Amino acid sequence: MIETKFKQTEIGLIPKDWEIIPLRDVAENYTGLTYSPDNVHSYGTLVLRSSNIQGFQLCFDDNVYVIMDIPQRAIVRNEDILVCVRNGSQQLIGKSAKITPEADGMAFGAFMTILRPKNIDGDFLLYVWRSRIIQKQIEEVLGATINQITNADLKSFIVLNPSPREQKSIANALSNIDNLISSLSKTIEKKRLIKQGAMQQLLTGKKRLPGFDGEWEKHKIGDFLSILKGYGLSKSHLVQDGENKCILYGELFTKYDYEIKTCISRTDSDEGLLSECGDILMPGSTTTNGIDLAKAVSVYESNIHLGGDIVVLRDKKIVEYEPYFVSAQITELCKQAIEQSSQGITIIHLNTRELRNVEIILPLARKEQLAIANVLRTMDNEIESLEEERDKYIRLKEGMMQKLLTGQIRLVEAETKQKDLPKAKAANVYFKRSVLAAEIADRLCEERTFGHVKMEKLIFLTEHLCHIDIDSHYHRDAAGPYDNRALRSIDSQMKKQKWFEAKKEDKGYRYIPMQNRGGHKKYFEKYYADSMPMFEKIIDTFRSSTTEQCEIVATLYSAWDDLLQSHKSFTDDDILNEVLNNWHESKKRISRNRWQTELDWMRVNGFVPQTENN
Repeated sequence: MIETKFKQTEIGLIPKDWEIIPLRDVAENYTGLTYSPDNVHSYGTLVLRSSNIQGFQLCFDDNVYVIMDIPQRAIVRNEDILVCVRNGSQQLIGKSAKITPEADGMAFGAFMTILRPKNIDGDFLLYVWRSRIIQKQIEEVLGATINQITNADLKSFIVLNPSPREQKSIANALSNIDNLISSLSKTIEKKRLIKQGAMQQLLTGKKRLPGFDGEWEKHKIGDFLSILKGYGLSKSHLVQDGENKCILYGELFTKYDYEIKTCISRTDSDEGLLSECGDILMPGSTTTNGIDLAKAVSVYESNIHLGGDIVVLRDKKIVEYEPYFVSAQITELCKQAIEQSSQGITIIHLNTRELRNVEIILPLARKEQLAIANVLRTMDNEIESLEEERDKYIRLKEGMMQKLLTGQIRLVEAETKQKDLPKAKAANVYFKRSVLAAEIADRLCEERTFGHVKMEKLIFLTEHLCHIDIDSHYHRDAAGPYDNRALRSIDSQMKKQKWFEAKKEDKGYRYIPMQNRGGHKKYFEKYYADSMPMFEKIIDTFRSSTTEQCEIVATLYSAWDDLLQSHKSFTDDDILNEVLNNWHESKKRISRNRWQTELDWMRVNGFVPQTENN
């Protein structure tokens, strides 16, 4: 990372060496295909529409095919950017997806456009388009009533134009985290399908868990559960730090699965039916389809306030049951029966009288119900953990986009190269590196986390990130990149100058100030003035970090840099493999997830190695 000077522009502060230019200068845009119902068939040329963009990806679940002469302008090419420019919902205007090879040659509809990059990196343009920079311009065009972006609007939109090298670096960094998010999403979907298959087997008794046998019995819901209704409470009653926990019926659709682990809403109102441990909750109405009312959620906590339009199934103390198991049965196996028991046209209500007659099947032993529930809970927890990890990376990407696309973090040096900057006068390299170490010690010696090993890691990061040469020779060692000879020389020189003494204590070495503390500063300003912005950032960032955190970052940097120097393509997995398998056995004490998290953190904060060509 380097010091960046900024300039004010019509889209805000950007680096001084960046440009802003109209979109028309870096991309062509084309008008989509107009067709009539007579042109639509069950085969032919697929026409891409807004519904073919889901979650920033092309999706082919809802397709329209046409048979007609299609102008060349309405045919997409690989690497084009498909954009929705007109829609009844303003929220969908501007959503985008990159055209991939499988879509090459398809057409796109009249409410869409494609951006065909020229003189700009296509992936970089895609991220700029999705950034707040463009979204703000879209909002200004649409206003309160207009539901389209015109060709003239598109051409006049302002986009960022860093150097081609920096465009590529930014796009690569964001693409890497996108690939990680996509991989996690695919894993989550796979786990959900596995769970769905397990439920079909376990909830019907087709597959029995070890140690259980015997017949299952049919029970009508009304035979062993009373049916009650919540009352009162609406969104207006919610208070962030309210005295009472509460549940609104809409939350059963959106916030909870088969059980309520943590009640998310609170109120100061005393309204609502109070829950009892073992209650099963169902929504009382919907505006979609009766089958959606087959949603049951178990509660294991009493005295939660249950709002209006919540149907409450409560234990009659007749049949032993596990609430989670019954919730899953109702949700997964009773969809048709519940749909048939619903009534209404605009608003569809759950008919509680008919609900009493809906049948479910239960193992006679509650232990078997509980065992099945626990198997499914384990699957739930695994999926939930993956979802949390994915969401973490989504938030991380949002932060990366904000910082990378405004130049707050630079991944390559500006046009003024570090090698062109004035160099400090030649000095004895051993003295020079002891001056650097003395400044680090002067700033951090009071910190409880600062000692010998952390000093070594900070010297390593400073030397590499500030692009200075103090003749270190680092080795792959248990604690990370390590130059023991240089560190001994530093300790000796600082003690000789009476700046600091490295003194061994119970938990390792500490740097103790001596009578000439501060005497190094005139030399530090002389040798390292050009490196101050990054040096300050390193010190501020790692001031309170643990030794292990510094070790992780320094190790990742070193492995990453080694792979860059090999001039071969590599991935995050290659970096992690280098650390975990080609370094030192002690590195395996730290989980792979931790290494990956820190690698992503390094990108966001600009602590990444560079080569002459990237």
